Amino acid sequence: MVYNKITISGKICTGKSTLVKNLRDKLSWKVISIGQYFRDYAKTQRLALDKAEEQNEKLTKKIDYQVRDRMENEANLIVDGWMAGLMAKKIPDVLRILLTCKDDIRYKRFAKRESLTFAEARTRIDERQGSWFAKIKKIYRFDPSKLTDPKNYDLTIDTSYVTPQAILRKVLKTVS
Repeated sequence: MVYNKITISGKICTGKSTLVKNLRDKLSWKVISIGQYFRDYAKTQRLALDKAEEQNEKLTKKIDYQVRDRMENEANLIVDGWMAGLMAKKIPDVLRILLTCKDDIRYKRFAKRESLTFAEARTRIDERQGSWFAKIKKIYRFDPSKLTDPKNYDLTIDTSYVTPQAILRKVLKTVS
């Protein structure tokens, strides 16, 4: 199959941002980060970001549906976000990628990136992830473990011990 859209999903510090950057550089495709899309939307609507983060169901779905509509109508697009793969499930020509990584390695990556201790990194990741999963469960009324279930993706890559270049090669081989 030939793909002209890619979604990249995964937990915090699985390598999503690195893969997005590498794919953008190699393919020159447009990138949508759902998190950035939300922040930009909040800014244009003059919403206080700290209040918008505690958004209601209507606003969350509005942003998600806008991104899904773009996936349906645009080609040569990379979409980065927790929900991206599930949102694209019925859209043709989309390669849905799930990145996974051992928790200890994710905590180490986050600690290094944020200049934290391992324990602080673990606490912050677990709290942020738990909060996000609870929000998804409440808004979409499904088990958030679907977000990380490989059955819901076309390609799953464990980034624990693989270089970003090897991950990029694997994705490019699948796309073409």
